Amino acid sequence: MKNASKIAAGAATLTLALSLIGCTSKEPVNKTSEQEEAQKKIKIELSFLQNECDRLINKEEDTEKTFPSYKNDFNLLSTSVNSASRVAEMDNNELQVSINWLEKDIEKLDEKESLKAYKKYTSAKTIYQVTMEDNLHSIVDATSGWDDGKDRGAAFFYSHIHSSQKDINKDIKPALNDIKNGPVYKLTLVQDELQKHRDDFSKKQLEQLENATQSFKSSLNAQIVTVNSYKNLIKNPYNTSTYTMEEEERHNNALTYLTDFESDLGIVNPKTH
Repeated sequence: MKNASKIAAGAATLTLALSLIGCTSKEPVNKTSEQEEAQKKIKIELSFLQNECDRLINKEEDTEKTFPSYKNDFNLLSTSVNSASRVAEMDNNELQVSINWLEKDIEKLDEKESLKAYKKYTSAKTIYQVTMEDNLHSIVDATSGWDDGKDRGAAFFYSHIHSSQKDINKDIKPALNDIKNGPVYKLTLVQDELQKHRDDFSKKQLEQLENATQSFKSSLNAQIVTVNSYKNLIKNPYNTSTYTMEEEERHNNALTYLTDFESDLGIVNPKTH
């Protein structure tokens, strides 16, 4: 009976030991699998960029439309893997040199580094700072009202205080083009990036950014209406401002959403505070 007890006890101990070995070995296996998967995903993203780079260099599509998106995609991946390679201009030589450099940097990554890089690549903070922040802060300035002269609606009023109606009419179209090709275009780029990466933002973050972009859009539309309205001024146009409070209200609403979003991410930027 004693021997039977010892055998039973030994069997129980062996079973427990095996189960503990299984528990301790399971986590590294899963972790290794996660690292390998991240490494594969990083290389897939690189492959996509290489194909897009070739298309841009060979002018297979409208580079004016596709380059801004490629630039953001490239710089996001490059930042995530801590590469010094960046894309700034639509220059064939720069594109080729940058993609070759990035490829070399990615090939140097081990599995652990790849996992860290992929987490950074899908981080809301990294995505925002690389692909949206500069354009949004530029839009903040462009809808700031009377303060610094960067608001095209306010600037148009100030620059035409003593202008004739003929001169005012002549300058309306260029002013509208400045708005549409500047902040309105940048807002479109931001909205494209937000749509592209929407799965990487939380529900709250997505709502904050969507509310901010919609309010900025309304502010810019009000600015366009303001400049357009100068066509209809009859007497003493330089004594009348058609600037409405709608633009300022929308600007302030957008700034609140954007500031809250950045604060939640731990970003403190004087441009939006």
